[in-house]
Amino acid sequence: MSLKGLFFIILGIVLAFVSYLYWDYKKTGGYAKNSDGYYGYSFPLDNGLNNPADCELANTENPEQPLVSKEWMEGCRKYFEIN
Repeated sequence: MSLKGLFFIILGIVLAFVSYLYWDYKKTGGYAKNSDGYYGYSFPLDNGLNNPADCELANTENPEQPLVSKEWMEGCRKYFEIN
């Protein structure tokens, strides 16, 4: 195998790895799974929300439930920044 061929193989592996990291970032927003921020980030996708103002629905739709955390709200708003 030539040096040029090895270079292209390494380049392909690096591009695949970077693509995976970008896909994972878009999917999780950079939050660890099962964290408050992750649940806030996934809320708009799970509920079909169209704008960041709808994030407040989590507090107003169910007043008997405790208010969501600041990290949750930041995750919800971040979803609209990334997507």
